[in-house]
Amino acid sequence: MDMERVNACIHENLQSDIMMIPAIGHYIVNSGGKRLRPLLCLLIARLFDYKGDSHIPLSVVIEFIHTASLLHDDVVDSSDQRRGSPSANGVWGNQASVLVGDYLFSRAFQMMVADGDMAMLKLMSDVTNALAEGEVLQLSRTFHLGMTEAECLEVIERKTAVLFKAASEVGAHVSGQRPEVVADLADYGMCLGVAFQLMDDALDYLAEAEEAGKPVGHDLEEGKITLPLIHAMQRDSELAKRVEEISERGSYQGDDRQWVRERVAAQGGAEYAMQRARDYAQRAKGRLPEGENCEIRALLAELADFSAHRPY
Repeated sequence: MDMERVNACIHENLQSDIMMIPAIGHYIVNSGGKRLRPLLCLLIARLFDYKGDSHIPLSVVIEFIHTASLLHDDVVDSSDQRRGSPSANGVWGNQASVLVGDYLFSRAFQMMVADGDMAMLKLMSDVTNALAEGEVLQLSRTFHLGMTEAECLEVIERKTAVLFKAASEVGAHVSGQRPEVVADLADYGMCLGVAFQLMDDALDYLAEAEEAGKPVGHDLEEGKITLPLIHAMQRDSELAKRVEEISERGSYQGDDRQWVRERVAAQGGAEYAMQRARDYAQRAKGRLPEGENCEIRALLAELADFSAHRPY
């Protein structure tokens, strides 16, 4: 029921007399995303038996910020596919994608001002700033061959997990929870978000394009040195040398893609990243409060497990 209200609120707030805005907005919002971030916000509000309505527009704010970041990401990464379909920039071009992304950011802030809760406005403005910093941090570490696991996790926390953290924090805050409870739920969201991204990074080296719904073996080509590759390069000097050659060229040649995937597989790189994802999911579950709605608590625990075990 709440998710239906979120979807209605999304469509209501994509209205504009500039037709390209709702066209692109609806295209990417309806393109098969999991709506995990709004779902987190809704479930945590329900965990504490929240009776108000603020969680609905605030869930949409989080989804709009996420969607805007996807529009910008696809331009930065020169991606022509998202979730198995042509990306928005593949259909309308880079300029339109960037500008509609800007529109979604500004629309999100209009909605927060309308909500009128200064604490939420501060939280979401801090999150948006952290997200932008995370994007720039990732860009600055393009083909950073000395990337450590700690540096990799920093990028994940600042670029991806921060929105999961915000969604959880919003759900706890609107429900009027004590600061320490809000902090626990924020950490739950952060850990779930890290697990989710680590699985994404593992699937880039494991999955086939049809099941992943997007190009695979693509991260290195975009200069992204992720945990499966870091783990494998530490154990395989020949792989490290080949990755250095790819970074010098800035692109794949010949059998590079398949060769790298096979070497990462041989060193258990994806399995290592998945184990770290499971560690983070476990930590997330440990942050859920006891004594609240058992059914919703179980769903939140399942969501953490899903983030670290999903096949796509």
